[in-house]
Amino acid sequence: MDENHSFEDLRSNRYPMMEASPHLLFREKTDRLMQWVLLALLPSVIASIIFFGASSLLLYAISVGTCLIAEFLWYRFRRKTIPKDYSAAVTGVLLAMSLPASVPLWYPALGGAIGIIAAKELFGGIGRNLLNPALTGRAFLRLVFVKEMSANVHPQPFFSAGGLDVVSSATPLMEVKAGESLNFGQMMDSLTGLIPGKNAETTAVLLLLGGLFLLYKRVITWHIPLSMIGVIIVSAFMLGKGDPTIVFGHVFGGATILGAFFMATDYSTSPTTPKGEVIYGICCGLLLMGWRTFSSMPEGMTFILLIMNCFVPLIDHLIIPRAYGVKN
Repeated sequence: MDENHSFEDLRSNRYPMMEASPHLLFREKTDRLMQWVLLALLPSVIASIIFFGASSLLLYAISVGTCLIAEFLWYRFRRKTIPKDYSAAVTGVLLAMSLPASVPLWYPALGGAIGIIAAKELFGGIGRNLLNPALTGRAFLRLVFVKEMSANVHPQPFFSAGGLDVVSSATPLMEVKAGESLNFGQMMDSLTGLIPGKNAETTAVLLLLGGLFLLYKRVITWHIPLSMIGVIIVSAFMLGKGDPTIVFGHVFGGATILGAFFMATDYSTSPTTPKGEVIYGICCGLLLMGWRTFSSMPEGMTFILLIMNCFVPLIDHLIIPRAYGVKN
């Protein structure tokens, strides 16, 4: 290396080919990618605040705030530089989106702290964690507080004074799981979010637009979401005996769109090769449909993704090509 060239010169465009892989040809940094994810989630976040009012807004504020504070305290405790990659904010938003708007406000604080500390930082931080932090926090809450986390809240558009209404009636996903067809009104409500459910899982059309935006910006690739949703479509078509409304309910009901585009595609917890991503997506789709078919729980996105997170190292081990002459 020429002694006249400083470290800053090497980071500049004057020496583009000397950057470390895997960013040799792709210059996007983690903070920019996380900003794109937050922007893609923003329409669904705004819609959920409109539908569920102040309770939804507080869930986001507390969840994101807890994640940021937990990460700050962890790095201060270890006397290391605090990363400015927005990943903790993404974790907080995803966690809040998956919670019922009726839960006590300390739930997102507890789930956020567990997700950041136990699932992320104890493994070494972003890029080293085995499990998705937002899903880990939600899974803990779902297992400990079953009743509260199982609640489906009916939206009260435009900050209705009536307050949140926790309903016990069947959601469209519950109905298609039971083999019942959906009418046109139910399908339209599933797209727009006017059905009982969690904080922002129900705004399917906005989540889909956000996912397509990430594909357009090349933040994610098509391999995981397309293979996962494709398996769900085929499985639902077979289980529903060709009823298109049952297929619609499985694709746009529950957390399918949120999970396929925003959670299953997490860089740290998904395979690193296109072939591995396809295998991962297919397995996620099969596990999800198996869970919905044979489990008493209508939705299983959280747990099937965490299960598949554990198999990512194996998928990478089997798929990533070996260097010539290397046996193991």
